[in-house]
Amino acid sequence: MQERLEQLNQRHRRLNRLIDNCRAASRQEEMKTLKRIRLRLKDEIAQLRRRVAITG
Repeated sequence: MQERLEQLNQRHRRLNRLIDNCRAASRQEEMKTLKRIRLRLKDEIAQLRRRVAITG
């Protein structure tokens, strides 16, 4: 589970960089799409962390 959590965190960081690049290039629609993906990923990370915390 820890490995999956790290993969998700890496993906989240990559999305943050992509969003920053879109913002700098004024690509608003692409940025909105990436933000939606990032939010779903953030939710998945939170769920996985809760599971890890519960199972110890």
